[in-house]
Amino acid sequence: MKKGICIWVAIAVCFCSACSKGEEPIVGDFHVTTKQNQGVEKEKTVLTLSMRVPETLNPLLNRDETVDMALKAVYMPFLGIAKNGKSAEAIGKSWVLSEDGMTLTVQLAENLVWQDGTPVTANDVAFSFRTILGAAEDSVYKRVTDYVSSCTAVGGNTVNVTFKSPFSGNFAALNFPVISAGYYYGQKEPNSDVNMSPMGCGPYRMESYTMASSLVLVPNEQYAGAKPSVPKIQIRITSGADTDIYSFSQGILDALVANATDAGKYMTQNIGAEAHAFSSDLYDFIGFNFRSSLFQDKNLRQATAYLVSKDYIRESVYLQYANMTNTPINPTSWLYEENVAPYNYDPDIAATLVKNVGWTDKDGDGILEKETENGNVEKLQIQILVNAENTARKQIASKLAEELNKLGALVTIDVQPYETYSEKFQRGDFDLVVGGWKMPYTADLRMFFQTGGAYNYIGYSNETVDELLEKACTAVGEGRTLLAYSDLQKKLAEELPYISIAYKQNVLLTSGSVGGEITPLQSNVYQGIENWILQNKKSS
Repeated sequence: MKKGICIWVAIAVCFCSACSKGEEPIVGDFHVTTKQNQGVEKEKTVLTLSMRVPETLNPLLNRDETVDMALKAVYMPFLGIAKNGKSAEAIGKSWVLSEDGMTLTVQLAENLVWQDGTPVTANDVAFSFRTILGAAEDSVYKRVTDYVSSCTAVGGNTVNVTFKSPFSGNFAALNFPVISAGYYYGQKEPNSDVNMSPMGCGPYRMESYTMASSLVLVPNEQYAGAKPSVPKIQIRITSGADTDIYSFSQGILDALVANATDAGKYMTQNIGAEAHAFSSDLYDFIGFNFRSSLFQDKNLRQATAYLVSKDYIRESVYLQYANMTNTPINPTSWLYEENVAPYNYDPDIAATLVKNVGWTDKDGDGILEKETENGNVEKLQIQILVNAENTARKQIASKLAEELNKLGALVTIDVQPYETYSEKFQRGDFDLVVGGWKMPYTADLRMFFQTGGAYNYIGYSNETVDELLEKACTAVGEGRTLLAYSDLQKKLAEELPYISIAYKQNVLLTSGSVGGEITPLQSNVYQGIENWILQNKKSS
């Protein structure tokens, strides 16, 4: 904070000094009006973004996600990712998958050149993959090697990609930046002069880099697409998210990625800011404990599902920043199956379901009971586990408890700090759990629902679901994959191991100076940055 105050004091001193000389002062990237020039619009010429201190500016050796976001304006990916999650044209223009799903033959776009004027070739793609193989284990794109065993140049314009197994999520692994073999060959040290001087074929190129200060980008004259509208991007080096938030609120930064809860507050602080929502990979659900007998009864699971008001949750909990879902697949995905049992909020159906399986209030105390096989009477008691740090999940748990109490259940909410919550979740110490996962970009659900899956903390096991999970993950070709995921989602909706709630949205906030076509994606929040424009502001 002291450093920020000093910066503003220095700016104020410069401002006063310039005014005293009768000149039109410049503050940051704005031309500021003088007394003789009041009422004229400020001309904004620089878009200001942020990232952390980079260890390297080679995108394939980089380990920081904020640096990766910035470098996406300089480099193009091998294959892109569309809004619906399908692979899209980028450096690769067309592709054919072998019958066994093990080999993908990709034809490259023919009009692409690096910013030094040399053509982009298949050898560059093969070199890029080899660079990933040699990168640190925590580098941003190291996960590519989990799915791809080799990338081989076949002539100057064709690449053969060999996968490790026939997996329906393999294509997602090909969204890695491609670098020039000729420029980067032999560069082993991440902070070498070459690795700190990015050279790509994307819409922008580096004009300058000042260590621990900023990276400046300008339009790449060799870019094959439309010329970017923004003439200069200054990417400030900041210390962390808190600094970014403060800088955006003060109008220093022009863009900020925020969660939906905080978006409104930051927009209020930055007058004129706009919010651009995009789907995240954060999935919220209500899970049942299959280790105990209570919710092994599908009727009771379905009754609970009918008590979850997703309309209320979307409006009051997520403040509309969510894509409500009926399955564990993101509704924005091309794999999402809409025609499944929705379990729309209906307490009457819930009451009928529990009554049909023997839950009644025989003694009139307001709590449902059921006679067990050994003649004992069991009260309908339910414990809901939730972590204390997540306000949204606590609200969901509270609303569900309210509905279950109305139904006739005796409900307690077990609110625990995350570490304790996680321990109890893993060992099955709950009846219901309100939880969430950061879902894999490959749409592989086996770890959550397959018998013995690494994150199958609910203890769910179903042979048919196990078979459908394998079928979905090993499907070859779009048609077979779509059908396999449809069958899987229909079965999961019928079986109901989870009540799927929503994929939360994140928000890209932009200042009032930014306009144009702003289309952020989870995979690239600055997607289409070449289509952004700078708008003038009226001076005060």
